[in-house]
Amino acid sequence: MDWSDRLRDVEQAVDSQDLRNQLATVRERVAVYRRDFRQSGRIPSPEELQHQALEPLAMARDWVAQELSRAQKGPQPRPAGPRPRAGPIYRRVRKYYEKLGSPQ
Repeated sequence: MDWSDRLRDVEQAVDSQDLRNQLATVRERVAVYRRDFRQSGRIPSPEELQHQALEPLAMARDWVAQELSRAQKGPQPRPAGPRPRAGPIYRRVRKYYEKLGSPQ
């Protein structure tokens, strides 16, 4: 049950609706496997587990790792473009602030 709760927490943290639905489907399938095992002792085949649960979880793990990596890098710097030329208004504003800051 703890695993299911943690997977639900991951579902809620994921932004992608497709991935969220995929994780919910995996969680529900695993719950069915667990219920079947408790009721009848049926163990799903390794191929079934691989295809129905492990592959989607691996895809989700890779997506989360990419998102964490992207988040840790922080915002990308903007490319430096040409500086705007100082026009007459810029010069007047600069002189105004220089006068304000002078000890006169």
